[in-house]
Amino acid sequence: MLHDLALPEAAPEQHGGLSPARTHRIHEYISSNLDRNISIEELTEMAGLSVHHFARAFKQTIAMPPHSYILQRRLEQAQQMLRTTKLPLSEIALSLGFSDQSHLARHFRRMTGFPPSAARQ
Repeated sequence: MLHDLALPEAAPEQHGGLSPARTHRIHEYISSNLDRNISIEELTEMAGLSVHHFARAFKQTIAMPPHSYILQRRLEQAQQMLRTTKLPLSEIALSLGFSDQSHLARHFRRMTGFPPSAARQ
């Protein structure tokens, strides 16, 4: 009878990627430095990896390249700030490391499908 029972499938082993501790440290660093230009070299130093190895491991762990992740985090923060503050869009853009209001608006529209002004309403 026991041989008829299906055995649970083992979770696939994942090799590579960043350790949970490194992932957490890098996530925290990015979150606390959204207002400035974060270079991949800074992140690779934190992780103790080469640029190529870090980019590959980051993408394997987070499912997107480092630049895309940083951009997504900035846009999420912008969306929150648009909902909770009365700051002008230009100030929000500069406080999150965008070069200007237009730069933020272009990426915001691409991510959400609507302009930043609609997020305020």
